[in-house]
Amino acid sequence: MRTVKQACVLQEKALDIHVSDQVEQLDQLINNEGTGDAFFERTFVTEGMRILLSEGIARLAGKSNDSVFHLKQAMGGGKTHLLVAFGLLARDRDLRNRVIPDVRYINVFESARVAAFNGRNSPKEYFWGLIARQLGKAELFKRFWESGPEAPGEEDWLQLFSDDLPVLILLDEMPPYFNEYITKPIGQGTVADIVTRAFANLLTAASKKRNVCIVVSDLAAAYSAGSSLINRALEDARREIGRLERAIVPVDLSSNEVYEILRKRLFRSLPDDAEIRQVAQRFRDILQEGVDARLLQPGADAIADEVPDTYPFHPRFKNIVALFKENEDFRQTRGLLELSSRLLRSVWNRPSDDVYLIGPQHFDLSDRDVRESLQNISGMSDVISRDIWDQAGSAHAQQIDATAGSDDAAQVASLLLVASLSTAVEAVKGLTEGELLECLATPGRDLGRFKEAFRKLAEQAWYLHHTTEGRYYFDRQENLTRMLQNIARDAPQPQVDALLRGRIKELFEPKRKAAYGALLVFPTMDELAAEVGKDRVLAVMNPADSTIDRIRAFFNDLDRKNNLLVLTGQSSDLVRLDEAARNLYAARKGAERPGLNNAQREELEEKRAAYEQGLTTTILNLLDRLLVPRQRKDQPASLDELHVKWQSDQSKPFSGESDIERILTVPPAKLYFDVEKGFDTVRELAEDVLWPQGMVEARWQDIVVRYESEPRMVWLPKRGLDDLKQIACNRGLWEDLRNGYISKQPRKKKTSVAVVPSEPDDAGKVRLRVTATDAGPAPRVHYAEDATVSTASNVLPGDELETTALRVEFLAVDPSGEHETGEPYVWKHPLKIQNLLDEAGLKRRVTLIVLPRSDEIRYTLDASDPRNGVLYEGPVEIPDTEVSMRVFARAGNNERSVDFRFPQRGSAGTSVEPEQPARVRAKKGNVSLSSRKDVYDALQLASQRGFTFSDVVLTVSAASPHGQQIARATLNGIDCNAAYLEGILGALQSEAFGPDASVVMQFQGAAFARGQDLLEFAELAGINLSSVDVQQP
Repeated sequence: MRTVKQACVLQEKALDIHVSDQVEQLDQLINNEGTGDAFFERTFVTEGMRILLSEGIARLAGKSNDSVFHLKQAMGGGKTHLLVAFGLLARDRDLRNRVIPDVRYINVFESARVAAFNGRNSPKEYFWGLIARQLGKAELFKRFWESGPEAPGEEDWLQLFSDDLPVLILLDEMPPYFNEYITKPIGQGTVADIVTRAFANLLTAASKKRNVCIVVSDLAAAYSAGSSLINRALEDARREIGRLERAIVPVDLSSNEVYEILRKRLFRSLPDDAEIRQVAQRFRDILQEGVDARLLQPGADAIADEVPDTYPFHPRFKNIVALFKENEDFRQTRGLLELSSRLLRSVWNRPSDDVYLIGPQHFDLSDRDVRESLQNISGMSDVISRDIWDQAGSAHAQQIDATAGSDDAAQVASLLLVASLSTAVEAVKGLTEGELLECLATPGRDLGRFKEAFRKLAEQAWYLHHTTEGRYYFDRQENLTRMLQNIARDAPQPQVDALLRGRIKELFEPKRKAAYGALLVFPTMDELAAEVGKDRVLAVMNPADSTIDRIRAFFNDLDRKNNLLVLTGQSSDLVRLDEAARNLYAARKGAERPGLNNAQREELEEKRAAYEQGLTTTILNLLDRLLVPRQRKDQPASLDELHVKWQSDQSKPFSGESDIERILTVPPAKLYFDVEKGFDTVRELAEDVLWPQGMVEARWQDIVVRYESEPRMVWLPKRGLDDLKQIACNRGLWEDLRNGYISKQPRKKKTSVAVVPSEPDDAGKVRLRVTATDAGPAPRVHYAEDATVSTASNVLPGDELETTALRVEFLAVDPSGEHETGEPYVWKHPLKIQNLLDEAGLKRRVTLIVLPRSDEIRYTLDASDPRNGVLYEGPVEIPDTEVSMRVFARAGNNERSVDFRFPQRGSAGTSVEPEQPARVRAKKGNVSLSSRKDVYDALQLASQRGFTFSDVVLTVSAASPHGQQIARATLNGIDCNAAYLEGILGALQSEAFGPDASVVMQFQGAAFARGQDLLEFAELAGINLSSVDVQQP
């Protein structure tokens, strides 16, 4: 298969085309002496040209209503060339028959009169005088310029067109002309106002002559003010004639017309179709190989279908050119011809003849003309010299290629550079990796090597950026790589060290504090000694400063040896650690820089994450030794050295604390996470190690010190030693002697009694559930009502007693004699004060009731202490306004005070002050929440608001094949918060109960920090506040 250099023949000077060589002035049309054949030999008839010629010839023949054609394209976009073509064909019927024989109406007229004006000229007679002169009627318009500018009216233009000959008026590059006169005042306006009127009158006049055609070219991007005046005139004409002008784009640079123009201008001959199809098939095979290797997306081989239409250029060439074709300084068609000429020169002068389809990757930036052409489009000279090509060979792409022995990086960089030339605001620039590789795929080259070169260039280049969509492009602003390199290089060492310490602290921060409670990073020995005296410490020691032998010597001199855990390593190479810390420092500081766009911030975040992971990896690779205190039988205490293999689950955040806990729980375990699960082993070890030898009792504080000092002792989670004590005491294996000492051989307990009262009935009678403890298998309980109990007192026949007594004493006796008889238990009957409000008469009255009885009742209505209040002798009259009544009652030695609040007569419900604390108590029985949802909704609100319940009964029940299953917990005399009650409910709902078990919660009282919390709770639980006593300050 032949290369393009072997298969194609170039036009003369195809390798040395300049923009200035291609510019056709309309003067060429006016003064043309030739036939026009030479012009059309180098002209490809584009779709835009064909439309203009077809519609324009029809207009000149009097067969079309379209009188005005507006050519819209940037400078160098083929407009002038199109005007020249139309002018030549309008004047010569024979030329029309040779060039466009298939266009209708070409023989209707012999020759049109043609007037042409270029807006870069400023004739003294203005554009209207010049047109009149070219049409041979200068005298007719002389009065419109001799005494100063005056706009010809519509009738004047019609008079100029009064004969029946076709007239073609070509107006090229008009915006500069309008721009010039904007600054020249005349009368109350500017000359530009006159020019605009003259232009608008010309357009409307032309619409009224069937064979007058006007073609106007625009330069909107370069002369916005002038273009706006043209558009204003066009708009005036639209209103007048009721029709839009016909807009035409001379050359569509995003279509295959690009290739036809380049073929016509640059090549004398191309290979035949069969050879071109062979090239297309070879490229299809290459692209498919890339898809199979997963370097390209499926379907990439379809690009080869376009090769027959684009040969010898790559099908993607036009797409890349389209990215920058709107640049203000790019001359579109003319600029493309010059750029393509430089590209051909790069290919024809290439050392190796290996190009089968020409693409932007083949630009040779060592050629000065090539460099200047690309620099002139975008101004990216620094980009080229730093990242792509430099005389000294120091550019990043050159260095990558020098190492690899190829030009892969040069092709990657050249391709990305051309795709990055757009200077438009919000322009789409650059290529994705997939698009890049599609362009680079070619016979004889390894696509994987191009991919690797791209990866290295993306890492090293200073000016290569990428968007959030993954498009890579060059820009004159240095990229994050360069910025971060500078920040990392100049980072102050103390700040780098602080970052490193901070990162290690983040990695090993003690949260659960099971293995260690404190963390020190690179401490001095004095700092470490001080902290070990307070808590169990993980000391992260710098391997360069503290050898393992030095740490062992420190350990040997330490008192609280069991409080030390050391993480260190044996590597002394800290250069990589410092470099990794500097990279992360740079990424964090870079985020503070102003002016970063969204893509840069996204890239910076990616780099920060990568640097953070890199620093983490470096830290963990360096810190691979864990020194754990142990002491084996008949051996001195020592630090066991464990080789650490950190877990690397990328799906979860790294937790050094968790990894260390895992390591320490591997047998022989140093750490016991679950005290209750390992209770027997831990208790036996504690009794052996933590009590002085031969002693049963020990001071708890001494036990704690020995726990922190003895390496033989295992570690427990924070407060784990207290948990061990509590479990052992609860199981009767240890005893808290209540004097600061703990005994590991508990003494036998004396008998005792537990009493659970019910809610009193209307007569004040209470049912007491009595349970004897530590009283043997058949305990005997004596009791005395309002008297002193003894073994001679009555014996309780069962486990319940109904009583209205103010005081009942109980005494438990163990008939087996195993337990010594303890002290009597005294239960006092709590007084219950109730009120009855009578509003039936003219006066409101409150009746006070005390259960089970009272010796004295006093009250106040002025918020003073009720102990000194008015003696209650019968119903109390209260006013109709809101009233606060404070009540004191005494019966024997029992006393009680309560506050009642009575709302204003006629108001609904109980009055509650939202911002005042509130306590409620059921007036009768209990408040009941009788469904699982009600219970858990109430507990959730209690958790959020922090209120508590008292005298609670929790009941869980479920039906089973064997009958009703019930579990109940009674909590008297305890203020219970939500977490405590949820824990008990969780314990009650064992596996015997399914998820649909019924849950009921009853309580007699509740305490709220704010009355508003009470109101919300009452609404949630459906509680009528009139059923409870509400007390507020």
